[in-house]
Order: sequence, then C-alpha cells, then structure tokens
Amino acid sequence: MPASYSDNELVSMIKDDHYAAFDTIYERYGETLYLFIRSKLDSAELSKDVLQELFIGLWEKRHSLVLQHSLKAYLFQAARYRIIDIYRKNATYRKYLYQLIEHFDVQPHSVAETVENKSRTQDLFEAINHLPDRMKEIFMLSRFEHLSIEQISTHLGLSQQTVKNQISEALKILRSMYVKLKLILLILSFSFLFLW
Repeated sequence: MPASYSDNELVSMIKDDHYAAFDTIYERYGETLYLFIRSKLDSAELSKDVLQELFIGLWEKRHSLVLQHSLKAYLFQAARYRIIDIYRKNATYRKYLYQLIEHFDVQPHSVAETVENKSRTQDLFEAINHLPDRMKEIFMLSRFEHLSIEQISTHLGLSQQTVKNQISEALKILRSMYVKLKLILLILSFSFLFLW
C-alpha cells in the first residue's frame, strides 16, 4: 500500500508513473497545503485553483523532479512562489488602477465628474479583478500593455485564436457586469427618491 511508504519512496514511484503513489502524496499534503494557501489568499476558489496547479505541476514534472530537501518543503516552496506570483499580478493590477485615477485627477473636469469617473474606474477594475486569472492576464496585456494578439500569444504560449476568444469573452463579461451595475445604481437611486 502506498500510504505506508516514505515521501522519497513515493517520489520514486511517481517517476515510474505510479498513480496510487501520486494520490497518496495528495492525501498526505493536500489539506495542509490548502490551509496554508488559503491563509495567504482572499479567495477559497483561487486557493483551490493554486492547489490544483501545484499537483498538476508535480505530476507533469515527475520524471525530472529533483528534491533538494523534502517533498513537503518542495510543495510548500512551490505554493509560496505561486502566491508571490499572484501578489505580483495584483500589484500590477493596482498600478493600472492608480494610473487611471491619476489620469482623471489631471484632466479638467468638475468635482462631480471626477468623483464619478473615479468610481466608474474602480468599478471597472473590480469587474476585471473577478475575471478568471488567465483571462484577466490576457485582457490586461491587451488593454493596458497594448500588446497585439500575436505578442500575447507568443508571450503566454497560447494560440492566437485562444487569445482572441479570451479577450472576446472578457469583454462580454465586463459588458454584462456594467449593465448589471447600471441597473443596480438606477434601482438604488429610485429607492433613494422614494425615501424622501
């Protein structure tokens, strides 16, 4: 039974494509890793995605896997790298938000227009931030880094059609969110009027 094997034995077994050994590694470390990842990220769904990516990566790299220390240390280090990558991407997201807000600050608008523009910008970026990770990355490279479909395709190792589809789907989602937001604001403004 793989459950009785040491981590080093399990790693040797997965190098020989032993699925039960892989399952044992997941059972041994999956929950602890998830709790660690979840403690660092706001989203349960994103935490599950990161955990899944870690184990997919482990399986894909099994033949070339070289452990400097323990399997546990390897898995936790991989989780840390992924979390740092997510933070870095979110920092990029915040940078774009601040740039847009600064843009509105220097334009000659009335105070009401400036406040409304800032609010819309933040709403837009909130909506972008809720896109799936890969879709958000592609959309931001397209709209904020001004990369072409071909450049994004090369940069991310995706087909040009996939990039086009992701941008198209992102725009569809954002339009839908924008319509819902406008409707909610309209309902709120009517509710506010009837309170008086």
